[in-house]
Amino acid sequence: MKRMKLIAVLAAALLGVVSAIQAERRSAEIVFTSRMIDPGAFETAAVGDVNNDGHPDIVSGENWYEGPRWIKHTFRSIEYYRNATEDLTDLLVDVNHDGYLDVVSSASHGNRIWWNENPKGKTGEWKEHLIESGHSIEFSFLVSLDQNSKTPAVLPQWGGHTMVDPLAWFEITNESVLKHVVSTRSYGHGIGVGDLNGDGRNDIITPFGWLEAPADPRTPNWTFHQEFNLESVGYIYALDVNGDGRVDLVTSVAHDYGLFWMENMGGGKWQKHVIDDTWSQAHAMTMVDLNGDGRPDFVTGKRYMAHNGSDPGEREPLGIYWYEYRKAADGSIEWIKHVIDYGGRISAGMQIAVADLDGDGDLDLVMGGKTGLFLFENQTNSTNTSRH
Repeated sequence: MKRMKLIAVLAAALLGVVSAIQAERRSAEIVFTSRMIDPGAFETAAVGDVNNDGHPDIVSGENWYEGPRWIKHTFRSIEYYRNATEDLTDLLVDVNHDGYLDVVSSASHGNRIWWNENPKGKTGEWKEHLIESGHSIEFSFLVSLDQNSKTPAVLPQWGGHTMVDPLAWFEITNESVLKHVVSTRSYGHGIGVGDLNGDGRNDIITPFGWLEAPADPRTPNWTFHQEFNLESVGYIYALDVNGDGRVDLVTSVAHDYGLFWMENMGGGKWQKHVIDDTWSQAHAMTMVDLNGDGRPDFVTGKRYMAHNGSDPGEREPLGIYWYEYRKAADGSIEWIKHVIDYGGRISAGMQIAVADLDGDGDLDLVMGGKTGLFLFENQTNSTNTSRH
């Protein structure tokens, strides 16, 4: 009996040690409280100081929401296609260099990309400027392609599944928006940037390989390296996940199940590792250090009815998540899933904004989906002085 008790005590002690190790490896849960900003149908969310009053504002669809009280201002009219908004990207950047953030947007079914000119923080309609039409542009994001430019470039995901549209990026200059074609064709559903060959220049990453950036990114016909097949994905992020000195890729399947990372094995070889394949339609994903440990994390969530019911798992419960990664004792990479919201009405849409919206020093989240526009307030530093 004494021996059995001793074994039980030792087992409990060992379990405590294991639990302590696991607790050390896993970040403390970040508590978020959700708040509806607008019950309308959206797909985007962007954050920036639109009226230069020192408070971050939210831009989504036809409206911008003045912080910190989120007062709604309608500044343009957006078309709808099959009960879904045409606005699939909102990027905040000072296009005309007047000191105010403008909005660059793109539409897949509308086959165009355009920008709305900020009337220097005033309310009312913003003037629309067409950048390009005639090509399907599902989403875009701001990237750095010219090392000598302080203004980010706009990189669209061209052509969707058709791959017939040319692949290009847009340079924002003092006088205009210039298009630079890097390939006469596009390479599928998904886009990203990263320095894959270690030459100090950001290359363009597609689902079927990467295009090598020349010394001058305005040069056409970038060299294409067909090294992998990522399927139909969303945003593609480049980073060294396992610390071996080679740049890996992290992405998500936009219209099916799965998040995964591609391990760069060297010599043009890549190995796929599944992160999570239990839910579908992770179209939007944002890379950010959410927990402040110095490593990138990934915030994502389920898009609601992306293809009106025809995608796998479209009618399954909605969820918002963030993922962190650690190196395990055996050297492998383990991914930890954190549930922010599950089974409610909040969907992630096409774009997730991450920023400190209440001035308390931690990062909040904004989700714009067909089920509404929502703010997730990070409660980590909720006792600090807030601007609300």
